[in-house]
Amino acid sequence: MWRQGINQPYLVKVASSVYQRSLSPGWKLLPLRISSGGNEQKDWIRVPTSIHGYNQVLTVIHQTRPLESTYERAAEYEISEQRIQRMRPELFSYLLGMMLGDSGKLGGQQQRFNSMNIDLQLTRKKPTNQALGEFVCMCANNLGIAMDQKKDKQPTGVQKFGKAPTPAYRWSSERSPLLAWMFSVGLGLRWDETTTTNKVRMDWIFDTPHNFRKRFVQALADSDGTVSGYGVTITSVPNADLVTRLLQSLGMTTAHTVHEYGISLRTRVRAKQAAKLPIFNEFTKGYRYQKLQQYA
Repeated sequence: MWRQGINQPYLVKVASSVYQRSLSPGWKLLPLRISSGGNEQKDWIRVPTSIHGYNQVLTVIHQTRPLESTYERAAEYEISEQRIQRMRPELFSYLLGMMLGDSGKLGGQQQRFNSMNIDLQLTRKKPTNQALGEFVCMCANNLGIAMDQKKDKQPTGVQKFGKAPTPAYRWSSERSPLLAWMFSVGLGLRWDETTTTNKVRMDWIFDTPHNFRKRFVQALADSDGTVSGYGVTITSVPNADLVTRLLQSLGMTTAHTVHEYGISLRTRVRAKQAAKLPIFNEFTKGYRYQKLQQYA
């Protein structure tokens, strides 16, 4: 079959698909989609092995094409197609923030490619979480990655025996090496590290535009933020210091890190400054956003 061209060896398939593609030093080729086991690759793009500037991020984003579902979901939030085109970097940033926050990263390291998908679960106790989950799907669709709602996740373990066990809304994306690149290069985490126990390495984000940083912070707040009379608290262990620096870079002078026993546990910021940004997603207007507006 190899001789007759009916089939090709794996390395020949790769060589054929990337033939005549040029690369600069520090860049590699990455397929947006792979079949099971990495036997077939589609939609190759160029990605940097480390991020040294905002333009590198833009180069990656501009090589992807939004799915039609991006615009269909955007209409639900009264976002026009023209505005979506302008917001594409911001939606990338929001998805990256969600990968650090609430969403599970289901990855697999194979001999040929690292690949990953996003699994997002939000409690049904808060009906506005439905709109939030769909917004995250729109952010993934913006990069050409399919992500849709699945069957609700039923309570398990300790939750099952709680006072009021509640199912969770659930969304899951397709597997893509691009998501693995966002995890390893965007967040700066090694494949054996997790967002709950390891600090991210992403100082590059401080050289990005205001709205890019704002969307990243919004995703963290939508994931792990709480609202009280004092203001907003974002619990992001072990990345509380990074969150505080990001908020300060956005002009939030009241942002500070809360330490306990010498450990950076969470970031706090006054209500008026948090509402002015706003620190929560203004498109979905979730329960945290609404509560903050009342306090502010």
